[in-house]
Amino acid sequence: MSEDQFFKEKPQTNIIAQIVHRYMPFWPVFVVLTAISLSIAFIYLRAQTRIYVSAAKVLLKDPQKSGSDSKVLDALNISSEKKIVENEIIVLRSTALIQKVVQDLDLYTTIYNEGNVQTEELYGDNSPLTFKALNKDSITGAGKHFFEINWDKQFLEINGQRIPFRGTLRMGTTDYQVLINPNYNRNVSGKKYFAVFNSLAGAAGGIIGSLGITPQSFNSTVLDLKIQSPVPAKGIDILKRLFEIYNVEGIEDKDRIAIGTLAFIDDRLNTVTAQLDSVESNIQYYKATQSITDLGAEAALYFGNIKTMDQRNAELELRMEGLRDVQSYVNSKGRRPGTVPSLTLVSDGTLSGLLSQLYDAEFELDKADAIAGEKSETVVLAQERVTRLKKDIAENMENVRNNIVTEKSSVKAEIAKNNALLKDVPEKERGLLNISRQLAIKNDIYNFLLQKREETAISSAATTGDLRVLEGGYSYGPISPVAKNFYLTGFLIGLFLFLLYVQIFEQFNNKILFRKEIEDKSTVPVIAEIVQAKTKEPVAISEGQRTVVAEQFRALRTNLAFMGFNEQHQTLMVTSSISGEGKSFIAINLAISMTLTGKKVALMEMDLRKPKLSKHLNVLRDPGISSYLVNKATIDEIIKPTSFNNLSVISAGPIPPNPTELIGRPEFAMMMKELRERFDYVIIDTAPIGPVTDAQLLAVY
Repeated sequence: MSEDQFFKEKPQTNIIAQIVHRYMPFWPVFVVLTAISLSIAFIYLRAQTRIYVSAAKVLLKDPQKSGSDSKVLDALNISSEKKIVENEIIVLRSTALIQKVVQDLDLYTTIYNEGNVQTEELYGDNSPLTFKALNKDSITGAGKHFFEINWDKQFLEINGQRIPFRGTLRMGTTDYQVLINPNYNRNVSGKKYFAVFNSLAGAAGGIIGSLGITPQSFNSTVLDLKIQSPVPAKGIDILKRLFEIYNVEGIEDKDRIAIGTLAFIDDRLNTVTAQLDSVESNIQYYKATQSITDLGAEAALYFGNIKTMDQRNAELELRMEGLRDVQSYVNSKGRRPGTVPSLTLVSDGTLSGLLSQLYDAEFELDKADAIAGEKSETVVLAQERVTRLKKDIAENMENVRNNIVTEKSSVKAEIAKNNALLKDVPEKERGLLNISRQLAIKNDIYNFLLQKREETAISSAATTGDLRVLEGGYSYGPISPVAKNFYLTGFLIGLFLFLLYVQIFEQFNNKILFRKEIEDKSTVPVIAEIVQAKTKEPVAISEGQRTVVAEQFRALRTNLAFMGFNEQHQTLMVTSSISGEGKSFIAINLAISMTLTGKKVALMEMDLRKPKLSKHLNVLRDPGISSYLVNKATIDEIIKPTSFNNLSVISAGPIPPNPTELIGRPEFAMMMKELRERFDYVIIDTAPIGPVTDAQLLAVY
């Protein structure tokens, strides 16, 4: 390896080693900052409100089947509409349904206890009282209000008012009755209570936001319901009451459909009954006046054909009546969503399908209107779909009506044909047949209506809820806050602050901290590093000593040998930029390390302004170099042995007024020549190179 390569080559350092060397000296700062950030994370974690999950599992009746369990009732399509899982999830999370839960459980007012660390929500037996609205349909929010309870005198102080127990409190525009919890522990003290008065919409919105409903799988009708709340019991009560209200409203909706169907059938029965009475009276009168006792076989045959056609004509009339009922529903929607007319008398499959689509479209319109507002694009599109479906239904009903009219014309033509065949029957007998035919027709209609009324009554009596609870309310948690996330965040913040501190410290620091800083800015090789010793003793190396500092001086001695410091190049000068950087310490211990190899070493005390070597090595400073240079001492007088074998100190002597001029005298060159001849190595401890020029003058030696 050439000398140029030796001086210019940079050592290759592993990236991990670079990071360790850069940040390891600041490890106490890292420990302090991390401890502080973790402590803050712990305090912040304690202040967080614990959130629990209340859950339940329910079964929604198969949406691909009718709501009734009876195949006969399924065919009637009376008891309920088809259920769609996604729609029912929206219904369960609807504002109207949740507001009823809020009203039933009095959740529009929430009681809290404000502690020193965190705020606790009080509910049920853990709450001292309840504010119950007297008119639950007109509840308005009134915000947050602190209150105090005087258990001895039985009154409540809130918002500047003193309200006795079970008295009435007015907040905003709503009156509340103060109901005390008899199970609450009245001996507790130091509580700081406050109440938050919400509107129905506000309280319901908070519950809807924390309520999640998901089907267990794509084709499953089993729903998992979860609600997040700081009070698990409150979440369980909400879910339980939600199921009850959903089933009650579903049953009421089915009952309304059944009542409407029964009213229609009863009205038709009254009409047919009156017609039957009239026909029976006519038969009795006709037989009495015409003395008719029997009918001929041929007339009976014609009569049978005509009777069949008349029955068909009556059925067509009933279908036309049902069609008019459906048209009335389409033209003017029922007062309540989901209230559809009975499709018992409507046999057209296309019309039934369109009606079901209309119901779904109007449901989506109501949902979009409630969520986005009546001017939103979603509502406009939903309205266009409803209008289009109504138009399609009107066209379909017109086609069905035309078909019925055509079929009635065909039936009447057939009746006319059979009547023509009856011309051969005696006129009296033909008159009896006409009256008897009317009686049979009215009687068949009467029996048909009675059957449908019984089936509708059975369906109404067998109505059940659409939800069946598989797993009642249970809770687990807390799920928030997650302690490890807080501590991890605290650790990362501490680490970030540590890195930021190191970066700022290095930016504003003007001292050399690492060897790499020298190597990056200079091609001069670093041949040794000496750690800072905690001791104030000037000697750090001796025979057999194995300390870190001693080994580093041995490494310095070895590396100097590789650099060419030997018997031919035997003079070494030790200097520094300013005073106090340790040049005398280096000079003393380097000289001692050289003597350990059996070499004779002369240590020159050339810092003539502030000499220190004589004091550190316990030798007399006078006479010394300054004495020799002014011819007041010989070379032998200034060479002074020390307690270390083979080490001699050339002391500084009296401090001269002109040290720089003394170094330039010929006597100094003669002294240096004499010392080189007497000693193997000469080490010069000189003055700092920054303030004075002594080191520059000595560089030639």
